[in-house]
Amino acid sequence: MDEKDAAVPEGWTQQKRPLAWNKRFEFADYALTRAFLDDLAALSEASGYYPNLNFARTHVVVTIQFEGDEVEPRLRDFAHGTDACARRGPG
Repeated sequence: MDEKDAAVPEGWTQQKRPLAWNKRFEFADYALTRAFLDDLAALSEASGYYPNLNFARTHVVVTIQFEGDEVEPRLRDFAHGTDACARRGPG
């Protein structure tokens, strides 16, 4: 795997053991949080990957857990898709 493939996307933090990426997404109100969760559910259905989620009224923490010690390209893509869901907003 080349260095670019292993790079943690902007805004995500990496946990080493077990290898995982985490990001907290903040929203102004519950409607925006709910829209993000709905978009994330659609992304999960399309990709077949379901991240660990912790959420409250105005935030969601997404954790992407990798198998072993290597970043899987499909999960790197999932992280980028998650960021796209956060940018989309409601509607």
